[in-house]
Amino acid sequence: MDQPAVAIIVPVRNRAVEMKRLLQSVAVQDYPINMISVVVVDALSTDGTQEVCNAFPFVKLLELPAERHVSRNKGVAISNTKYLIQLDSDMEMMPKTVSTLVRIAEQEKFDLLSIPERSTGTTLWAHARALEKIVIDDDLDRCGARFMTRVAFDAVGGYDEEILFSEDYNIHTRLLMAGFRHRVAKETFIYHHESCTILEAARKQFYYCQTAYLYWRKFKTATVRQFNPLRPAYLKHLKLIGVHPLLFTALIFGKALTYVTGFSGMCYGYIRDQFNLQKNNR
Repeated sequence: MDQPAVAIIVPVRNRAVEMKRLLQSVAVQDYPINMISVVVVDALSTDGTQEVCNAFPFVKLLELPAERHVSRNKGVAISNTKYLIQLDSDMEMMPKTVSTLVRIAEQEKFDLLSIPERSTGTTLWAHARALEKIVIDDDLDRCGARFMTRVAFDAVGGYDEEILFSEDYNIHTRLLMAGFRHRVAKETFIYHHESCTILEAARKQFYYCQTAYLYWRKFKTATVRQFNPLRPAYLKHLKLIGVHPLLFTALIFGKALTYVTGFSGMCYGYIRDQFNLQKNNR
């Protein structure tokens, strides 16, 4: 029986080494490679990323200097498949990831699936994030679907291009509100090769949170659940946390710092946008 086609959408800029690792993990999938297309939306990389992508025949390369939520929409627009997988350039799939996700969707009729992540890296923050990813595996409020049907994607209008903040939670929340069926695909996982420090994570949070106030306006109840720092999932994994007290302390410290910088970024974005609005209305 023919397998349904799958498109993997990857926004990228200057990640040649990471893209090679990701594309190699696609090449060894046990799913028919002729039924997989990888749409790489490149924001004009200058480090050889495009040359790496062109070395893999299943890659469609699109040049577009845009933020990742816009890039994901453009990548989907040039694909024509039943299923979509949204990945980041610093991720790596297990060999049976695609076949497992398709099997769950086909047999159990789920419209969107979250994929557990396993973080890697050498920094203290990377190790702390690795602990967090394990702890929140079964926390449904911290899920962002990376696998979905094209029908579901189109039904909600794809990614919200007005809000850069948490684009994965944004589309996930709208898909649930539209009545599409979701579960966590615990049968597989993907590696997330995060290598940033706590300070680098804090700087990123300031940038991406500049549209967070728009997210709050749209999803007030969901926002409280998704970004509540007191995670119920922590209580479920006290034994694991007790084995790694240093990492959990680093996680709490890092989370506190990113919440502060994220809130600062949100305030900055709100004040900036209000100033520009008043300026345009004069």
